Amino acid sequence: MTASLRKRDRAREHLIGLIEARAIGQAIPSERQLSADLGISRPTLRSVVDELVRDGWLVRQHGRGMFVGSPKIAQEIVGGPARSGGAGYPPAPGTWTSRILSHSVIPAGMAIGSRLRIEPTTAVLRIARQRLVDGQPMSVETIHVLDELVPGLDIAALETGSFYALLRDQYGVIPTDAEQTHEAAAADPAEAELLGLTAGAPILTLERLTRDQHGRLFEYTRAAYRGDRYRVTSQLTLTDAVQHTAVDVDYRKSS
Repeated sequence: MTASLRKRDRAREHLIGLIEARAIGQAIPSERQLSADLGISRPTLRSVVDELVRDGWLVRQHGRGMFVGSPKIAQEIVGGPARSGGAGYPPAPGTWTSRILSHSVIPAGMAIGSRLRIEPTTAVLRIARQRLVDGQPMSVETIHVLDELVPGLDIAALETGSFYALLRDQYGVIPTDAEQTHEAAAADPAEAELLGLTAGAPILTLERLTRDQHGRLFEYTRAAYRGDRYRVTSQLTLTDAVQHTAVDVDYRKSS
């Protein structure tokens, strides 16, 4: 390891220690002071700070200094059979809960019907919910599921449990594969209010079409995640075997 890399590693470890000892929103020493304390150049220190700002650990405020931020949540999506948290989702860090915003049985309509390949008049159960991690808003999602598959669904159970686990355990519906798309967007006023953002703030949208063990499309979901708390990265196995993609979201709960 070169001397430059050793200095960067030492600076990063020192900064992480300062961050972990403070609550979100608390200030840390200035770059000038940190550079002097660590005996490293300002450009070297700044490159480390830039990485921590990009990952959400630190927030720069012009004219005020640097403050502890809220790093993003880490979750992995892998190939293989569905798990208890969802199709290919190991449990994500933190305590995930939901607040049901609305639920009703409605005709699928043209848009949902075309996605699920059903007639527009087919009944679907529409569930809108706010998802929280350790009590903090993380996403807003709207689920459309074929109503005939989930008669008498216990909506309240979705506030603390997994939707897919409920489908499997109560109805024998096993999610086996899904097509999922992520896209950057700007929060509309309703999304912004539920996510604790300002209107127009960056969000990451997710759209998912899911099939069950019989190959039937049964669910379409759209979700909006906080752009400042959620990050998607990919890890690919570049072999002839099935490729695996990982989604990492780094999260640090507030004190």
